[in-house]
Amino acid sequence: ARTLSSMFTLCRTGSRRRRRLFWLLSACSVVYILALLSFRIEPTSSRFHEFYKCPACYGDGLCPLLGNGNLELEGWSSRAVLRRFNVKNVFYGKWNNTRVVAKKLAHDTELLDADSRLCGRTSHRCNVAEAVRDKLGGGDRVAALLAFMSSVRTNQDITTCPSKRLIRHVLSAVDANAMAVAQREGRLQAAHVVAYTASVNPEPLILQAFPRRDGWPFPEFCGSCGRLVVESYEGTPLSQFELFDWSVRAHLANRLLDLAQLLTENPTEFALYLTDVSMDNFAVDAMGQVTVVDAENVIVVDQREVREGQKPGWDKRYEHLEEACHDCLSFSSEDLCSHQLADHNYFAVCSGLLAPRAFYSSVGGLLHSVPPDVEKQHGLSALLAACDRPSDHGRTRFEAASELREALALALEERPASVWPSVR
Repeated sequence: ARTLSSMFTLCRTGSRRRRRLFWLLSACSVVYILALLSFRIEPTSSRFHEFYKCPACYGDGLCPLLGNGNLELEGWSSRAVLRRFNVKNVFYGKWNNTRVVAKKLAHDTELLDADSRLCGRTSHRCNVAEAVRDKLGGGDRVAALLAFMSSVRTNQDITTCPSKRLIRHVLSAVDANAMAVAQREGRLQAAHVVAYTASVNPEPLILQAFPRRDGWPFPEFCGSCGRLVVESYEGTPLSQFELFDWSVRAHLANRLLDLAQLLTENPTEFALYLTDVSMDNFAVDAMGQVTVVDAENVIVVDQREVREGQKPGWDKRYEHLEEACHDCLSFSSEDLCSHQLADHNYFAVCSGLLAPRAFYSSVGGLLHSVPPDVEKQHGLSALLAACDRPSDHGRTRFEAASELREALALALEERPASVWPSVR
């Protein structure tokens, strides 16, 4: 009996020791994790902004101000230990107490791949800065950039159908922007910055060539330093509004249709076609304004060049009728590039965001659950269906989109979004 009692005592003692060891290890783990989380990404670090790789970069205009500590990263994206999980390399923070978004514009591995592609086209040892200089040479900047964009062409962004006028427009915007190219002795060449940016992610070029101050629905380009750009923070992702009151959603739908029209028909004679309309690529500010916050995938068509070229069918409105895939935004870049006007943006908004079968919605489109009285008065479901699939309803998508905008405007006069919601 005494031996049995001793065994129980030893078991209890061992169990207590294991519990103590468990709690000690747990406490150490918590302290270790907290210590790791305390290490923040330092925006002034050259390892972060990579200015030393210029001119294989997005510019250097922001570097002097960045060095003064004006940018402070916040939230989980500011933690160094979590950097590897930040796949999109997007960081949130404040610039002199104003909310901003800082972007590397690609994942680290994608940036390395881009460097390798550029270096692979040169005969010397990999030096991406020299590769960019060598690729453009010292002759006509516009001709060199036109050839370069053709060599890195994709089917969904600014490199898809570039024109000389578009390249001059982009070059002029970057050259004149002191926040992109610092005005100093031995300054960067705007052509080098444009070439590298176009090969990685053309978003900064779109933001500068079609700036917020001129009424374009893109964030403000605050500046760039090396491989880091800073943009204005434009609000809450559109996806967060899918279950809000119908009047709020109707207001946003109307803003999206306004946006589609502006990008398609405007005084610049450049048509900008959105080729990625995920809900999270749009943001809504406190006033209910909608902004395209991911401008990487935007095809720019020079309508003047199309008109002057006069290829067969150039003056006919191109209408998207057939879908090459189910539940996706299919399109023909060749057709967009060869027509003066296309209904692509209306297709992207109606079929991608608003209609019951919306490609990028999990609740049946932004305009789901139309109130019965509104439906009876304005017939929104039929108008939306016509904008989604016009061939089934005997009208063009241009006509259907226009009628849908008018009907939504009338409905909102009767049922206004009286208090704009706050989303956090």
